[in-house]
Amino acid sequence: MKKVELLAPAGGYETMVGAFNAGADAVYLGGAKFGARAYADNFDTQQVLDAISYAHLFGKKIYMTVNTLVKEREYGELYDFMLPFAEKKLDGVIVQDLGVMKLIRDEFPNIELHASTQATVTGVNGARLLKDLGCVRVVPARELSLMEMKEIREKADVEVEAFIHGAMCYCYSGMCLFSSMVGTRSGNRGRCAQPCRLPYSLLGERSGKEQYPLSLKDMCTVSIIPELIEAGIDSFKIEGRMKRPEYAAGVTSIYRKYIDLYYKDPTAHHEISKEDMEILSSLYLRTQISQGYYHKHNGKDMVTLYSPSYNGTSDRVLADVKEKYLDKELKLKCKLSCRLCVGEEASLIMSLVHGGQEIVLETHGNKVQEASKRPMDKESVLKQLSKFGGTVFEPEKIDIDIDDRGSGKGIFIPVSELNELRRNLCDQMFVCITEPDHEMKRADNDKDEAEKVVRIATASPEKSVLREANNKPCLHVLVNTREQLKSVLEVQNKKHSISRIYIDSNLFLESDRSFDGDGAEIIAALPYMTRHESFDGTLDVARIADSADAKGISGLLVRNLEQLGILKEKGYTGKVILDYGMYIWNEQAAAMVKELVSEVSVPLELTIHEAAEVADKVRGNLGIPVSFNVYGYAPMMISAGCVKKTLDKCSGNQGKISSSETAIVDRMGNELKVTTNCRNCYNVIWNALPTSLHKKMENITGRFSFDNYRIDLTVEDGDRAYAVTEGFADLIENGSMSAVFEDLKFTTGHFKRGVE
Repeated sequence: MKKVELLAPAGGYETMVGAFNAGADAVYLGGAKFGARAYADNFDTQQVLDAISYAHLFGKKIYMTVNTLVKEREYGELYDFMLPFAEKKLDGVIVQDLGVMKLIRDEFPNIELHASTQATVTGVNGARLLKDLGCVRVVPARELSLMEMKEIREKADVEVEAFIHGAMCYCYSGMCLFSSMVGTRSGNRGRCAQPCRLPYSLLGERSGKEQYPLSLKDMCTVSIIPELIEAGIDSFKIEGRMKRPEYAAGVTSIYRKYIDLYYKDPTAHHEISKEDMEILSSLYLRTQISQGYYHKHNGKDMVTLYSPSYNGTSDRVLADVKEKYLDKELKLKCKLSCRLCVGEEASLIMSLVHGGQEIVLETHGNKVQEASKRPMDKESVLKQLSKFGGTVFEPEKIDIDIDDRGSGKGIFIPVSELNELRRNLCDQMFVCITEPDHEMKRADNDKDEAEKVVRIATASPEKSVLREANNKPCLHVLVNTREQLKSVLEVQNKKHSISRIYIDSNLFLESDRSFDGDGAEIIAALPYMTRHESFDGTLDVARIADSADAKGISGLLVRNLEQLGILKEKGYTGKVILDYGMYIWNEQAAAMVKELVSEVSVPLELTIHEAAEVADKVRGNLGIPVSFNVYGYAPMMISAGCVKKTLDKCSGNQGKISSSETAIVDRMGNELKVTTNCRNCYNVIWNALPTSLHKKMENITGRFSFDNYRIDLTVEDGDRAYAVTEGFADLIENGSMSAVFEDLKFTTGHFKRGVE
């Protein structure tokens, strides 16, 4: 029976050693760059190489987190960063960025690709798509139920790694812009400032008591280990690269205990002891815990509404964990056989079992001499051969054969030579186990240096749909409500300057009629989240795709990997436009999926210069048009948790075509509107102010090339929607600044303020 892997976090080398001592089968760690925990201790290059050697000695594995989004100008650093780890036979890489996936898949095929939870895998179709792109394992969104994870494992036939313990994000990982939009610390770059842990109040509420509606309880699933194993999960992941070594070792030891108890007798019930729960509670858990989303979609009881702080740590528990797991290192048990025969070369043999195979090495020294004074006895030889303290080896048996050929005088061998034999044999065994071959080569060695690092796919001429240089970019508008659609069509009827209208999927689903854009192309905007749960959102995507032509829809705006996977499976032939949340931060991300998409959108976290840099390469080298957002409230969080349900009550409309608005207020008095999508049961928390680039348009149009400019209408009423749309239409058409912008409170987002 293949056993589940226990995967522990390692913020530093000491933490890694402690986790392995405590029973981890693998650890995940970050290097000096590209890891989504920028403030952890992390490992420098040599430490990573040493960690790989150490892990492989004991049959353990090292996974590296290369799970940040990578800017175009940084992409060229990736190959050289990864090369030494690939040569050392790194076991796997945890990745979010599609461009990073492409480089590792193409250049380092011997390293396993694991799709990070930041990739927001929510179903079978997204997992299958990533498998087709080269991933052997996915870490699904933490919001998935056990049923959904089991379905991914069985139907996508890809390994599943699931979180079992530690802190929980309120937002779907990878879909959070909150920290980024209120500062410059992006969660997609490993620098989240955790604004979700701050207090917020429901708009209009005056209770005066601090509430934390976006702060989830920590996850603790030790009591449901049998259920998780039986669901087919391949790897149990403990969260916490930012936490102390005692946390990783202590938590690992408890889960190791109950995993082993299950395999010893799968039919038995093992009650979690009070002592073990006290240990877990003393190791940086919040005051309240839950089992996460495995058995519920959301709920007020999952939120640390009034107490987001951690339990007090126990000095006794910390000291005990340190003594058991951190003050020692693992040792490889071995056997030694030494033969010291007069007239023959001294012989020392070491044998051990590693990876299911026995390894036997022998080394020889000078010829053994007959003793002239005091002979060397077995106790003296044993004393020298037992000195393994500075190595990873520990002899459990030492056989010593001394033969003076019957002279009765005994034998003599210098102590220094015995020590040298022992050291040489340890060194040889270490190299035998850890030293990989040196066959790592760059692909296509006959190509020049630039092409070795990055393979650039160029679109065929017939697929290139770039606008002519002398044509102005087109204006696109996204609408979420009937009132917004009505206003946009009125502007279109008046101006005829809008070339495309994106219509929210709820509007599409509730209408039986065909859509007429009055000259504008109509695209259906799919939901931010698609899940196969009690309500199967995948059926909506298929339904919209199947009926698109009949309703005058020429394409779909895709917002997650699940949707892209569904359309790939269906062989959908309409336009497929990737939304800004599909993160094309570099050209190679677009190249990874270029056969599946028609257009892409610039991510909201890029500066204008970074956006232009990506757009120029995607347009020029791949022939894929690029849209650039110039107005809209940024969706700072997409969450399975429901603010309305937590602070008020559930609408009861789950699965129905229904949405509502509420709002929360932060400590500074800023109002953050919240939209509930009841059909797919998720919330969107919008930024307090819209991002508007109306004052930057002259600069943008004069210096930077994009195919389309896009306006997103989200929480605006009909009048505001009309004014904003008309204002940008005038601005793009003839450069005139509308009066609507005079009283507009806005932010320019990341136009100049880049993320770290």
